[in-house]
Amino acid sequence: MKGINIAIYFDPDLIRICVHQQDDSYLSQTFNYDDSVIEEIYQWLEQFTPNRTHICLIEHDTADILADELVDNGYHVHQVTQHDLLNWFASEPPAEPDGSPVRALLRYLENENPSEYQSRTPQIEALMDMLDELDDLEGVDEVEDEDNLPDDVLRLMKQKKITANQAAERLLPDVNERIREHLISYPELMTPELLEDFFPELLEALETPKH
Repeated sequence: MKGINIAIYFDPDLIRICVHQQDDSYLSQTFNYDDSVIEEIYQWLEQFTPNRTHICLIEHDTADILADELVDNGYHVHQVTQHDLLNWFASEPPAEPDGSPVRALLRYLENENPSEYQSRTPQIEALMDMLDELDDLEGVDEVEDEDNLPDDVLRLMKQKKITANQAAERLLPDVNERIREHLISYPELMTPELLEDFFPELLEALETPKH
């Protein structure tokens, strides 16, 4: 790949980065796992021009957060599973030892041209908007000034001549269903809390012993 190629490998103890620069030299860096590591890595990567830089990461919870941040800021990001990397390494061993997993990941990026990662940010923002909409409907009891009610509630109140609570009760099933459909379409956004709130029937099925 033309430009700057970077591999980021998540070891159990350290996050390792290897950069193949345009002058054909290599630059290495490591980061410790801590609460600010994503911001630290991103700040370090800012020295490389986004639209000319390709970054490959192993799929990992921390890597997903970093991948979203990088794509949102113009970097070309590629992800690979540990399973795919090991299968590739077994089928195409290097002529000379890579020396480290991060260098093997860099070779994978440059030889295999993996597809680009698509940021989850638009899907996350859409989910947050729907959850906010749900909170607004569930909180109509606490709204003292009618003008501060959600627009959909006000519209339905006027159309059907009903109370705010009645309007909210009619609107809630649709919002819940939209959230369910969104989570089904983007399962990577699922959390244990969302699973419990929106798919209780799945948890019940898992907890019910089979006879």
